[in-house]
Amino acid sequence: MSSLKDAITWSGPAVVLLFTLGRAETPLDGAEFELSGVRPEEVERYEMSSEPRERRATVLEYDLTVAQESLDDPEFPGRLRECLRRAAAHAQGIAWLTFEGAFHFDHLFTDDIARQVYGYCVAGGEPVVVWDHETLRSERWKREIGNVRSALDRDFPA
Repeated sequence: MSSLKDAITWSGPAVVLLFTLGRAETPLDGAEFELSGVRPEEVERYEMSSEPRERRATVLEYDLTVAQESLDDPEFPGRLRECLRRAAAHAQGIAWLTFEGAFHFDHLFTDDIARQVYGYCVAGGEPVVVWDHETLRSERWKREIGNVRSALDRDFPA
């Protein structure tokens, strides 16, 4: 795909996939995604399988449908960073943005899917959002995503 906008709108509407993995079992209210008066047009929530159960983590997916023109707003990545910060804090764990909705714990934040993750936040840390494919393809990004995997293994051991 030529741009992140293309990747986010591949199925038609602009849908941002935000996942949380953490200790909190209660989901975020859709109002938590409102920033600077801008709110997603629709918020759908799904509880993902918490396999393997020994990690003692709850995984939730939030599909945030946004106005397609908002993807061109230079403030949009900043709004996504704040959504990640709020989501990670609420989950008491990790929040991330991805182009792909399926996952398996063994592959979360590994080299083979690093290009699919374009944002993350570990609770208490600074959120990161990458808005270009070149960075997503870089070795530096793989290392950053590997650090998120280390936080996952440390905070939610198998």
